[in-house]
Amino acid sequence: MGKHKQRSSSSSSSNRKKHKKKHHHQKKEVKQEHVKKEEEPQPIQPEIIKEKPCFEASGILAQYAENALGNGKVLKFTIPFDAKIPTANWQIFPFKGTQSYPSISLKGKSVFLIGKDKEIVDILVENLSVSKQHCVIQFREIKKVNGQGEVLSYIKPYAMDLESTNGTYLNEQQLEPARYYELLEEDVLRFGKSDREYVLIKS
Repeated sequence: MGKHKQRSSSSSSSNRKKHKKKHHHQKKEVKQEHVKKEEEPQPIQPEIIKEKPCFEASGILAQYAENALGNGKVLKFTIPFDAKIPTANWQIFPFKGTQSYPSISLKGKSVFLIGKDKEIVDILVENLSVSKQHCVIQFREIKKVNGQGEVLSYIKPYAMDLESTNGTYLNEQQLEPARYYELLEEDVLRFGKSDREYVLIKS
């Protein structure tokens, strides 16, 4: 019995030694593995370039920014890419019944703003039914190809109602807002409920 206990004790001691040796070996392996990992070259992280914020206006805001005036007012229209200063002598002749008024020359610029805001309009119409920015007359360069394949260029006037309260009338037909309508010589424009007429003449 004593021998069995002694053998059992010896076996337990031997097991402890083996376990200790095994544990020490594992610690050594872990330590070696840790050293090995430290020795491994670290992957180079790609440089991250942070994009700088852009505070410039875009889209519709950009259009309004371009049309902002120095006095804080904003135009209700954007000059189109094909805008062109006319070379022909276009004029507007105002009439009220049989009474005529001094003619208005349309030269030196591609667009003429019509309304009752004295600070920004080119053609002032002082009538309560007329909006501050009521209508524009815009000259545009139109290109067409003829039968011989030649590109012909024309500068034509167009009218556009600026979503006015009481409308713009071309030959007594109300214009659809925010759309360009080609103007022909002797066309008659009328704004709002004003009975004054504006006749377009080219000379």
